[in-house]
Order: sequence, then structure tokens, then C-alpha cells
Amino acid sequence: MQRLRPVRTSPSVRGTAQRLSDCLAYEGMMDIPDEFEAFSQADHRRRARLHPDLAWDDACPAYALALATHDAYQGRLSLSADDELEAQWDELRGASSMDWTVARVIVREAWRWLATQQDDVALLHH
Repeated sequence: MQRLRPVRTSPSVRGTAQRLSDCLAYEGMMDIPDEFEAFSQADHRRRARLHPDLAWDDACPAYALALATHDAYQGRLSLSADDELEAQWDELRGASSMDWTVARVIVREAWRWLATQQDDVALLHH
């Protein structure tokens, strides 16, 4: 699998992400379907109620990674896929302080959501 290469953003950008597209590793990396944007925002709000220290700026790149990798891994997180995704997380996380162990949970949940939406959101990567 070809690795995505991030474009580093300046630290001053941290704290300004409002939408998922604001926290992509590099501009124009992929189109974000409105439905996935709504899911990621709602899922983050739900998680933040349980874990108030979970900032959107830290979680946002995990949702982006999930969207970018779901089709390639067919929504299955094997041991080898986990290692590859962890390496990609390290490259694409930007300024996120989230550890992979936490990001993995978000990626899995987003993959589950994407799997249920596959028929409705057929143009995710087109």
C-alpha cells in the first residue's frame, strides 16, 4: 500500500479546525462526504462527553485517517493492518497529541459507520 505523505501545518493552526477538511494532513487530500462530516462531529461530541479532555483537534485526524483507509483495508483491522495504520497515524496525525491506541478506537468506529453507509455513500473515493 502506498503511504500518504503529510504536509506539515504550523503550530499556530492548531485549535482552529472546525470541519474535518480543516485537519487533513494536506490540503485536497480527499473529498469529505457531508454524511461522514456529520458522523465524525456527532461521534466526537459523544466521546467528549465521556472524555472531556478529548479535543476535536486531536480526534479529527483519526476520522480523516479512517475515511482515507477504509476502502483499502476493507474495514478490517488485522495485526499487519494495525501496524501499517499506526505508521500512517504517526505520519498523518499533524499536531494531534492522541496516541495510536486511542486513535485506533476512533478509526474502528468510523470504519463501522462507513461499512453501514457503503451503499448510500458509494462515491467516497471517486
